[in-house]
Amino acid sequence: MDITFKNVEHRYQARTPFERLALYDINLSIKKGTYLSIIGHTGSGKSTILQHLNGLLKPTNGSVQIGAHIIEAGKKQKKLKEVRRLVGIVFQFPEHQLFEETVEKDIAFGPMNFGVSEEDAFKKAKKSLEIVGLPESILQKSPFDLSGGQMRRVAIAGVLAMGPEVLVLDEPTAGLDPKGRKEMMDLFYELRREQNLTIILVTHSMEDAAKYSDEIIVMHKGTIEMRGTPREIFSEGEKLSAIGLDLPETVKLQQKLVAKGISLGEIPLTLEETVDQLTSLMKGVGQP
Repeated sequence: MDITFKNVEHRYQARTPFERLALYDINLSIKKGTYLSIIGHTGSGKSTILQHLNGLLKPTNGSVQIGAHIIEAGKKQKKLKEVRRLVGIVFQFPEHQLFEETVEKDIAFGPMNFGVSEEDAFKKAKKSLEIVGLPESILQKSPFDLSGGQMRRVAIAGVLAMGPEVLVLDEPTAGLDPKGRKEMMDLFYELRREQNLTIILVTHSMEDAAKYSDEIIVMHKGTIEMRGTPREIFSEGEKLSAIGLDLPETVKLQQKLVAKGISLGEIPLTLEETVDQLTSLMKGVGQP
């Protein structure tokens, strides 16, 4: 299921004295199965874009096409419920959205809301819990008796139980320690690989954007400033710096080495790539 933004503009509180332009001139195509990261400063329009992906917000101009569904400015929208099943959104701190008395009921709530029988919804709950790496033994526990990391995984299982084709992640690792963040990001990457999901990630972590993405778009003051592969984006260090964005630590290290006259070759996007480049460099130095 492809996604297309065409000339999208969004104004908050349109036609009031408090009107504010949040997005403009957004033209973007996202192919099925793509892992796309969206980076940019707070207030650049990242989260506003996300909320157009399942009709939480509608464009004040232009259109958003999600598979066969078109959300167009000025027109009454139909079948938004189906769009919201196809596009699952994991907001910051999704565990705050838990509310049922058991884990099983919480995960099953979404599918049942879309017409799935209780029996089938409970089957989906069990399967989704397994996908996020939690044991079946917690199904009858209160979600509020779990650890913070487990609660977050339960909330994500609730999104997955609805069978989305697109998974939208708004700072999904906020508040997690480095180990928890890596586990969560690896989980999403595996979901994408195994289920051919489209992943759209909003993040402040340049390391996550560099490591996991096929493509990155850079938002600035409500529009798309840059778009490209991680290597293309992070090779534009001066341009990113000019709009107040940082670089991954691996790229910073390479820049320091280059300043000392040491070249590692192409920009390393992960720690593993950096280690490989340094190992090759040291082997070269050791040769007669």
